[in-house]
Amino acid sequence: MSPDGTFAVFSGQRSVRATGRGGKTLWVYRHDCWGPEVGHPHTGDEQEVCRGSEHGSCGVSDDGRFVWAHVVVEPEPGGWEERWVVLDARDGRELAWLPLTDSAAAGSNHLSYPDGVHMGLSIGMGQNGILLHWARRDGEKLTGWDVNESLDRILTDVHAGHSGFLTVEHYGADLRLHALDGTVIAEREQPEPAEGEEETYWDYGCGFVDADTVIASTADSVRYPERARHWLLDAHTLRIRGVVAYPTGSVDGDVRPLGDGIWLTYDDRSETLNRWAQTAAPRTR
Repeated sequence: MSPDGTFAVFSGQRSVRATGRGGKTLWVYRHDCWGPEVGHPHTGDEQEVCRGSEHGSCGVSDDGRFVWAHVVVEPEPGGWEERWVVLDARDGRELAWLPLTDSAAAGSNHLSYPDGVHMGLSIGMGQNGILLHWARRDGEKLTGWDVNESLDRILTDVHAGHSGFLTVEHYGADLRLHALDGTVIAEREQPEPAEGEEETYWDYGCGFVDADTVIASTADSVRYPERARHWLLDAHTLRIRGVVAYPTGSVDGDVRPLGDGIWLTYDDRSETLNRWAQTAAPRTR
């Protein structure tokens, strides 16, 4: 979605498509098919869905000027190459691209840095690990770098009032705060398990409540939502401030911070999306 809400961009199996508020297609950027069989035939039907669940993704820069997209191309018959392309948000024209030579994506997601210049890309490769890329565009020049030494960092959040970005280890062993170049500023291993728990680990639901506060969940909110605990951490040191004590009692499942002091939780029993804000010091352990 563009920052002003005037258009949305969708990543499909064979194209990136921008649509206006009324659903009208504004432009289409076509690329080769994400289907796992290289060079497989197509019927020409725009609605055709090919075999396989592999996919790319796209994101709009925070200034609304560019669309970044993770796509696949066949540079030669039988070839396969993943690319990170930058498109003009007005007409879908390709402006620049970077090769993603080590990627064998099952899926990916973008995260725009608030300066409107940088974009983050997290690529899941199944058992082969995770890639985390950053890039910036200065005029016609596109520069990229990665945080791929261990192939296990998942990009989770950024904040306009913070100079870093947040990642979680693939299996929940730790949270890390990084400078934009990837340098680790702070790290927090999983907290001690609660009574009756054999072990605890960070879930994927974590991010900035505001520029000074991170919220993160422990336990597996999908398989064991009743075990979830939500923690508030210092956004600069990742020091644990405490466990959130909700006025309604324990809250199952994941958290979704919005960056403005608010975070969301979902109650699947009442099918209600709840908004929360910190109004008092959290309960400490």
